[in-house]
Amino acid sequence: MIRACGPLTAAASVLLASGCGSAEPAAGLPELPPPGAVVAAAPVTVAPESDSDRLRDRLLSDADLPPGFTELPPRADVGTAPAGASPTNPVECAKVLTPLGAQYAGALAQAATQFAGPNFSSIDIDAASYPHDAVAGAFSAVQQLLRRCVHYSGADATDIPVEYRIGGLAQPPAGDALASFQMRATSDGLTLGSSVAIVQVGSTVVQVAVTAPEAVDPGVLSALTDVQVRRLDGVAGP
Repeated sequence: MIRACGPLTAAASVLLASGCGSAEPAAGLPELPPPGAVVAAAPVTVAPESDSDRLRDRLLSDADLPPGFTELPPRADVGTAPAGASPTNPVECAKVLTPLGAQYAGALAQAATQFAGPNFSSIDIDAASYPHDAVAGAFSAVQQLLRRCVHYSGADATDIPVEYRIGGLAQPPAGDALASFQMRATSDGLTLGSSVAIVQVGSTVVQVAVTAPEAVDPGVLSALTDVQVRRLDGVAGP
């Protein structure tokens, strides 16, 4: 999917380079709504998760996803920014959409999973569990970064310039607290869009992102978020 730290993955780079993105020129796309107010984290009343493997087992698998999505090999850089990433302007915006543990230090456990789908679509999920006194700071810091990066620039894997826009996104409540946003990445008039939910579930903060070369149905993100929250809560079933 689109990630600011390595602004476009291989699939996204091929998509933009080959002209398979949105057929609508970027200039004709509507402006994104501004981000909403920063959402405060809820009080934490459960013990934090300290085992990364156990946290990984509670993330969604391909059995939980729409047909056509395949799980990719595990990431080796959970909690860190990918090496060799192209710089962004402003520089701090390179952290947008990187794993939460890389955005806010101090996680006791971290995990991530990625899925490739049809037509260059993708689903990325990562989670980080924090001590009680760090959850509020982590949840707020991720949101504050987005508001400082509503418009930034970077480059894809082949050094082609990419412009990023971040805007607000309405989503139904989920977990203990939820903040959501959308991102648009444009290069040479072609566009990829991401819809993202950042959810607090007890001491864990999870990021669910859906990316596609066309508009992402908000219902897809909310449905995935709901199932992911249930899994983190230890609730079996869809």
